[in-house]
Amino acid sequence: MKKMTDNQNREKFLKNLYNKLETEPSECQSHPYVQINNLSNETFADKTKDELLEICYEKVKELNIEMTEVTENDLEEKLKDIIISFGSGPMILPTDKRFDSIRPFLEKEYKEQISYWKEGAEYRESNINAAEQANIGIAFSEYLLAESGSIVVETSSGQGRTLHFLPTHYISIIPKSQIVPRSTQAINDYAKRIERGEKLGSAIHIISGPSNSGDIEMQLVIGLHGPLKVHYLVISDK
Repeated sequence: MKKMTDNQNREKFLKNLYNKLETEPSECQSHPYVQINNLSNETFADKTKDELLEICYEKVKELNIEMTEVTENDLEEKLKDIIISFGSGPMILPTDKRFDSIRPFLEKEYKEQISYWKEGAEYRESNINAAEQANIGIAFSEYLLAESGSIVVETSSGQGRTLHFLPTHYISIIPKSQIVPRSTQAINDYAKRIERGEKLGSAIHIISGPSNSGDIEMQLVIGLHGPLKVHYLVISDK
C-alpha cells in the first residue's frame, strides 16, 4: 500500500512539474547516451610504467605525499627508514599474504610494536581500537592511479577500512606493475576480475594522501580526519 502511495505521489509531483515547465514527459530511449570522446580510456594510455611513475611523482607533491621507488632487495632497509622517520610503533598491519616476504624482517625489528588486523566479526572493536592507537599503518595497495596520485585499497576480512584511516601515519606499498593511468583502467581491471569469478573486497576505497580540509576560512588543515603523513613505497617488480 505504501509503495502505491509513493508512486501516486511521484506521478502527481511530476505532472505538476511538467505543467509548470509547459513540457511533456520524455522517455530515456528517446535520448540515448552518446559518448563525445574517449578521453577516459585514452589519457596517459600510451605511457610506460616509468612515465606513469614520473607523472605520479609530480602529482603526489601537490598532495603532500612522499613517494619512493625501491627494488625488492632494498625494500626492508627503506621501510625501516620510513618507520623511524614516522617515530616507530605502535604499528598495525593487515592479515595479508603479500606481507609474507617482509613479515620476518618486521617481526624481528618491531615484534613488540606490531599488531595484526584479526579476521572475524568478534574482533571488530579490538581491531578498530588497535588502528586508533597505532602510530603507523602499513598496507599493500591494489593500484596506484598516476593521474590523481591516488591509491586503491580493498576492505576485506584481513584489513578493515579503519586500518587505512585511523593510524597517525600511513605507509602504502605498491608493486610498480600496479600503476595504471587513471581510475578507468583500475575499474576495467576489476570488471575483468569479476568476470573471472575472483572474489573482491567488500568495499573499494580510493585514497589521495593525508586527510585535508579547507572548509574553515579556506585554511588548509592536514590530518584532520585521517593520517598526518602518507608515504607511497613503490616496488620495482617489473
